Amino acid sequence: MIQLVAQKTGGSIRKVCAVLGEARSSFYHASTPTATQVSDLHLGDLIETVFRRHRRRYGYRRLREELCDRGVTCAPARIRRLMAQRALRAIAPNKFIPKTSDGRADKPSPNLLSGEPMPVALDSVWAGDITFIPTSNGWLYLAVVIDLCSRRIVGWSLGDHMRSELVLAALNQALQTRSAERTIFHSDRGSQYGSACFRSALAKAGLRQSMSARANPYENA
Repeated sequence: MIQLVAQKTGGSIRKVCAVLGEARSSFYHASTPTATQVSDLHLGDLIETVFRRHRRRYGYRRLREELCDRGVTCAPARIRRLMAQRALRAIAPNKFIPKTSDGRADKPSPNLLSGEPMPVALDSVWAGDITFIPTSNGWLYLAVVIDLCSRRIVGWSLGDHMRSELVLAALNQALQTRSAERTIFHSDRGSQYGSACFRSALAKAGLRQSMSARANPYENA
């Protein structure tokens, strides 16, 4: 305040202090930054340097990890405070959600379930699908074969990919435990289900392939 009054009036610090009844020593003491303020300034500069080097994608947790790697120990609350003072806000990345169907099956099979009631006999209709499971080590993909009459899983396969081998393994497991004479196998139009090896396995086992209409993978399934 003393500095502001001196600037506006053009008076000296000595005269302003005399008018206000304040000792000049108190003004100079207050204007000298404390050790904490000096430390905050240096740490804030380092945080901002790291923050901008990583293109504003580091939040306080990752900043703290990098500071620790540099031998700088700092509480998370202090990093958050210094980031707030400098208006440093990390950019939130878009969450990756895998697509389990690309709808690119070559020469899609007709939908044999269209207009038909739900099956009442076991192993008359199977349905195949792929879902994804997030883990600490990345995405895993689960292919299942479901009996549409009992709604029970009759075959499954888990892997770190979505190639045709994944759905083929689930189908082979189902064929080992269930009877599939003239069974309809229904799925979406994913390229895994339209692959030559999968269709060959269906034909060899005597299954009839059925596929949903485009952009409607859950139709009748």
